[in-house]
Amino acid sequence: MSEKYQPGQQVELVILRQTDLGYVAKINGVDEGLLYHNEVFELLHQGQALPGYIKKLREDGSIDLLLQPFGNLGSEELGQRILQALDNAQGFLAVNEKSPAEEIYDLFGVSKKKYKIALGSLYKKRLIKITDQGIELVRPRS
Repeated sequence: MSEKYQPGQQVELVILRQTDLGYVAKINGVDEGLLYHNEVFELLHQGQALPGYIKKLREDGSIDLLLQPFGNLGSEELGQRILQALDNAQGFLAVNEKSPAEEIYDLFGVSKKKYKIALGSLYKKRLIKITDQGIELVRPRS
């Protein structure tokens, strides 16, 4: 069953039910996988259709899912969104890598882990400065 999927592959999900571990979802209308509660940052409803990603193919044949690309996938796009938000906020946002995950999700719709990856990339490129108060542009963007 899981030979047709690869980690990181985008798939279409339909939420089937909620369990103690998370949400069981139909993958591309065929197989089932699991979105773990600690990796879902929004309320999902039975029958809800949404894009998702294959996280892991387990030896027992079960499939772990994510709602966002994992690892560094998508961090470039998120970095651009962060820079745009900084531009819109006169170069400063009161949210950094120590901010609560819920606050990060409310602003950018991503997990804290993905946000930290994108921040790290922007920081290494010397585009932002990270302070105790938040993040700021190193210089105004044109």
